[in-house]
Parts: sequence; structure tokens; C-alpha cells
Amino acid sequence: MLSRFLRHSSVARVFPARYLNVPFQDDLTPADDERFNLDGFRDYKESPEVRAHREKLGLVQETEERETKRQRIADDTESVQRDISRLSLAEATTMRKPLVFVSRLTNPYLNLALEDYVYHKMPLPEENEQNCNRLMFYLNTPCVVIGKNQNPWREVNMPLLNSLKLPLVRRRSGGGTVVHDMGNVNYSFMTTKADFDRKKFANVVCAAVNEIALPEKQIMVTDRGDIVTIKDQLKVSGSAYKLTKGRSYHHGTMLLNSKLDVLRQLLHRDEAEVGYVESTASVSSVKSPVTNLGLEKDDFIEAVSNEFKAEFGSVKESTSEEKEPEDMDENEFFGLQDLVNAFSERECQTFVIDDSTELPQEVEDMKRELMSWEWKFGSTAKFTHRFVHPEKSLTVEFDVAKGRLQAFRVDGNQQALEAMEFLNIMLARGDGIAYTGSDVAGFITDDSISEWIGNAIDGSS
Repeated sequence: MLSRFLRHSSVARVFPARYLNVPFQDDLTPADDERFNLDGFRDYKESPEVRAHREKLGLVQETEERETKRQRIADDTESVQRDISRLSLAEATTMRKPLVFVSRLTNPYLNLALEDYVYHKMPLPEENEQNCNRLMFYLNTPCVVIGKNQNPWREVNMPLLNSLKLPLVRRRSGGGTVVHDMGNVNYSFMTTKADFDRKKFANVVCAAVNEIALPEKQIMVTDRGDIVTIKDQLKVSGSAYKLTKGRSYHHGTMLLNSKLDVLRQLLHRDEAEVGYVESTASVSSVKSPVTNLGLEKDDFIEAVSNEFKAEFGSVKESTSEEKEPEDMDENEFFGLQDLVNAFSERECQTFVIDDSTELPQEVEDMKRELMSWEWKFGSTAKFTHRFVHPEKSLTVEFDVAKGRLQAFRVDGNQQALEAMEFLNIMLARGDGIAYTGSDVAGFITDDSISEWIGNAIDGSS
């Protein structure tokens, strides 16, 4: 490339002006036609003699090559995007190039299963191969999503969650609890473990958003890796991460037009009503004031996709007609390949997942696992849940492990002790009792205590 530039710039070819300034160009207006009496030339077609003369001067080939190249690029782009849409999801996920996946599905369990599938199918680049990074977007119907190592009874207002009939989702990454609805967009950046960086993609997101957001909604990355508004330091996106053998991902949810009042209520627990949870093994969320960016979801997806393409897109390969063989040798010899790549055109295709997409069995299996009670609640670390009755002199403590009641203690009068006796008998028999309000309350014989306990656990007395 370097030698070609020097060769082409060192010799200037001069042509007579009458051949270069042709008065029949596309930039002439109807007013020009009338002013210069050019109406008669509107249907002008080049005669064979003139074309032959221009070919002799070398003018035709250069113009046609430029137009042919432009058309070829357009055709290639359209053809490639059309080709990827014909692929199955299984085929697309194994392509050895950076890709964007956009899910039009809104089931939270299914989207997390898809994310996990895309992640594990992402190829690891070989030596001297461009990256195979992935970027995925999805929106979920309303739900609450907790981190892999969190306690739902500690993080979520479970009675409110159940009264609104919203699903609880436990993701496979760490981090804190978030509320999803159709007013926020979830994004997931996947790369190699060696290239993992807590802040790199967060900065990519900020760069994209700051191109389209209002001045008062410009954003930045904090030391913790959260994304906040520069003006008010209000959180608009939290982050969670996962690292496995050879791979890593960073995902988050961007608040665009979410129902923040509902979000706050779902994550607010009045311990006097829903009990005190004590656990040394679970991870607690860090509470932060939040706000919406006010962007349209499609604008956000497009902006971040374009920034991903600019940062990680594959360098478009030149055809043999465009690239001379000695260019590659010279670029490598002079150490210019990285510089050439930095200023080369980049490409990145998008694969859309919708109702017509055939989902691999692995996705369905993962969805079922994420929906299971054992995963959502049974994987919770051991904890103690303590309730203090607001009127009676009564305190009850439950010891829970793997989502099942193991033991309990009662500090109260004789009536309360007798009301809990049947529950004690069931535990002594070794019968496992799932830690739900309805299951536990069902073994308490005093109706008022039973209702109080059931409502406090999760509102299902």
C-alpha cells in the first residue's frame, strides 16, 4: 500500500482541459439548462468516436473502475447481510468474525438462555486471526433479575413481586439485582478471557450514547464500572461479568424509559414487614439513585452497534483487483499492518432472532433450568430469616438452606408454641419443606400467625 501511494503520487498525468471539464455533469440544474441553452444536451449520449478517444487517454477505465468498485462494495454488503439472514442460529453463532445479535423475543428466561448459548458457541480466535467478539441486545417483559450469588428474600420485595405476578430470574453471572421492563435495553459484550476489561465496553457504550443523548444526559463510567450521568451522577446502567475458560462477558441493562417508581418499590424491603435476613454467604446489591436516558430503544441499539463495529469490526478484506500482492509484504515489513487496519473500512453483520428463528435444543434446556425452582431459589446460600410480630410478643426465626426450611425457633407465649408444633413434627420426620409462604404457613395451626408468616415470606399465605 505504501509503495503504491508513492508510485501513484510521484507522476502527475496532465490532460487538456477540454477533456476534463465536460459541461454535461449531474450537478447542472434546470436553471443552468435554460441559462446556458443546454436543453438540447439533456439526452446527450457519448459517441463511439469520443469514447474511443477518452479510452486512448486512459479516462474511461479509471472512471469505470471507480464505479465498479463502489457498486461491488454495495452489492457485497447487501449480499453478506442477506447471506447471514439465511443461516440458522447454530450456524451464525460459530462464524469466525465479530457479530451483533438482536433478539426480538421478550421472555426473560429465553433471552438469558440465548445469551448463554451465543456465549458458549463464540469461537476463540486463532493466532493472527481477527476477533470473534459478540454483542447481543434484548428486551424483557417485566421481571426482577438477581445475581447468581444473591438471596432473593434479601434483595427483593417478594410479597409485592408475587402480587404483581412478575417472574423472578436468577442469572448466571454475578452482580446485583435489577428490574427489567420494556423501557430498558439489555446488552451483552462477549470476548476472550485474555481481553476482559471491566471498563472497556462500558466506555464504548458511553461513547455511543453521548453522540445521541441530550447534553444533560451525557454519561460516564465510574470506578466501580457503573454508568452514570455526568451532571447528576445518577445511575443509568449497572454491570455484571462472567469469566470462564477462554471466554468472558460483560452485560448490563440501560435505563431508557423504565417505570422507575415500580422499580424502586420492587427493590425496597420494609424489614418490619418482610423480615430480617441474615446471610454471610450471599452478595448484597449496592443501592444507587437512578434515572432514565429518555432515548428510543432502536436508537440506542443502532448507536452502540455502530460503535461496536468501529471498535471491534473486522477489517474488510480487499479483492485481488484492489490489493497488490507486494502491499501485504511491505505493510508487514515496515510494521504498518496495525496502522493500516486502524484506518481500514470495518464491517460487522447483525443476526436477528425472532419467532421464526429455530432455537437449538440447548437453548430450550437452558430455559427450563433457569425457570426451575431449584435454580431460582434452591441455589440460595444458607440464611436465617427472622420475623417480629408487630402486635404480639412473638419472634420467629427460620433457618433455610438450598431453599428449604431446616429448623426454626419461636420466642413467644404458649399459644404460639402450640401453633408451630405441627410444623416441628413435619421437620422432625425429615420431610423437606420448600421455603415458600404457602408451604410453611400450611403447617401452622393458628390462622392469624399462619397468615402473618405466609405474607411476610413471600405473600403466598
